[in-house]
Amino acid sequence: MATTSEPIWVGMRLRPLVNQEKGQQHCLTIKDNVVSVVEEVAGESCKDFAFDVAMDSTNPSSPDYVSQEKCYEIMGRRMLQHMLQGYNTCLFCYGQTGTGKTTTIMGQAHPKSEQGLLLRLISDIFREVSRLQESGSKVHVVVQMLEVYNE
Repeated sequence: MATTSEPIWVGMRLRPLVNQEKGQQHCLTIKDNVVSVVEEVAGESCKDFAFDVAMDSTNPSSPDYVSQEKCYEIMGRRMLQHMLQGYNTCLFCYGQTGTGKTTTIMGQAHPKSEQGLLLRLISDIFREVSRLQESGSKVHVVVQMLEVYNE
């Protein structure tokens, strides 16, 4: 994991495929932290987009598959560390309808392996708060959530 000193860190995740997409040609590929639009889809030349981290959740049998847990380890743990150091932190997800924002943020409550970033982060925050309070620390946590829909 990279250091937690970056003020802004941008991750991109290709969501798990839905049933009607399975078996179709992929329009995006990931190599390292670069996402490329497949040339046949782009029309002219391949378009590349670089991120701090690019996560592929399209094929569970791939060695590079990013599960909900691994996504949290990559993105959420660094946020938790920032908070514990006293910094504000923000999780911002953006994309068109159906691109996987809710899957990544919320996931499913059960089983635990399918919980998204927010459920895991809130759980870890309050586990750490309890630990700090037991050791005599005074802890103040403020959480806000905003969803902008159909803008």
